[in-house]
Amino acid sequence: MKLNYTVSIIIPIINEIISLKKTLLIINKIPIKKEFIIIYSEKLTNKKTLDEIKKIKKKYKDLKLFKQKKPYVGGAIMTGIKKCTKQYIVIMASDLETNPYELKKMIKTSQKFPDSIISADRWVSGGKFKNYGLLKFLANFTFQKLLKLFYKNEILDFTFAYRVYPHKALKKNKFYELRHGFALEMLLAPIKRGYKVITVASTWKSRSEGSSSITLLSYISYLRVLFKYL
Repeated sequence: MKLNYTVSIIIPIINEIISLKKTLLIINKIPIKKEFIIIYSEKLTNKKTLDEIKKIKKKYKDLKLFKQKKPYVGGAIMTGIKKCTKQYIVIMASDLETNPYELKKMIKTSQKFPDSIISADRWVSGGKFKNYGLLKFLANFTFQKLLKLFYKNEILDFTFAYRVYPHKALKKNKFYELRHGFALEMLLAPIKRGYKVITVASTWKSRSEGSSSITLLSYISYLRVLFKYL
């Protein structure tokens, strides 16, 4: 791997501390310069979790902890983007739904295509879902096909937020969507500015810790973003 490649890794957390420890242990082995940007919720993250993260900081000298400024997962990511200092930005989850073992492959791809966004894709050949639920699977499939009608792109998975971005692809955009639709907005906005997206097959596995916060309003947020960027 290129020694001059540096990356900020944004990981929002509520209370998934066991999964966070596993995630950090795995991605810390990737031989690049990195910083971990952990974003917590003042309202939802409990004291026990914060105490554990403070202990973890003693092990990872480049781990930084910040309180999110706006609500919901999109608000956490927006806070994280403002705190990043490295050449590239990774967005991933703390609950292992984004497979940390895949990040090394994504970063290698990013190094080959330094001006592109590298997006984990569950729908390309080699990608898969585990324990996703039939209704969610069908809803996701239908929405991805809808998006393909509007955006003639090689992307098959527009709503999976596991990605590696050139720093400027995110820093020079202003984002608005706070709910789960942020994942779509943070792809469409850079595409509108001319960024290319390269997909890497990814396996999604249901979390073993914590619970999903997605609601009907979360699904509506995807539609808000879709119509905004038409």
